[in-house]
Amino acid sequence: MFENKIIIFDFDSTFIKVETIDELAKIILKNDKDKTDKLKLIEKITNLAMNGEINFSSALQKRIEILSIKRDDIKKIINVLSTLISDSIKRNKNFIKSFSNQIWIVSGGFKEIIVPIVSDYGIEEERILANEFVYHNNTVIGCEESKLLFQNKGKIKAIERQNLEGIKIIIGDGYTDYEVFQNGAAHHFVYYCENINRSKISHLAKYKANSFEELIDIIKIF
Repeated sequence: MFENKIIIFDFDSTFIKVETIDELAKIILKNDKDKTDKLKLIEKITNLAMNGEINFSSALQKRIEILSIKRDDIKKIINVLSTLISDSIKRNKNFIKSFSNQIWIVSGGFKEIIVPIVSDYGIEEERILANEFVYHNNTVIGCEESKLLFQNKGKIKAIERQNLEGIKIIIGDGYTDYEVFQNGAAHHFVYYCENINRSKISHLAKYKANSFEELIDIIKIF
């Protein structure tokens, strides 16, 4: 069924139910007097970036600057997100582990957070492409700008650099996932809407999956 196929998953709102940066904000801003306004701003920036309406790297940097993330916050968010794996992915954990050597995670999120979560599904660090934090005195001041995922069209560049052989299928909920297919870095795009409905992306997609089970049925036809 998956012979000669490379399955490329987005992480936020696809492999997990939520957006990492939004959940980080809830933790960090818990006692902030401007919590409501900051959360609304971060959510707005997230949605604009996911719909392809603003530059992804600048959107990421803006949100990091608002939050002032500490190392301890990273440990907390890993624990939280470990409980927020997409329901259908949890149901198919053993199945995913059985072909994990064909799965890649390509995300505009953060490698330090993603690795410990997806490793439980057999997905090794070498197949995880994501942003990497830069610290100063235990505070995140940005992401490593030399990494491809921090750049515009970073997913496209990162996937192309891997020179992956086989039928490449990108699965995600955002415009940057669609762009990978649109620019020829993947053969197929599947809009994954188990956790969120982005109408703009939905209208662009030929294939849509509301669950991992539906995704399997779609992959079978490629």
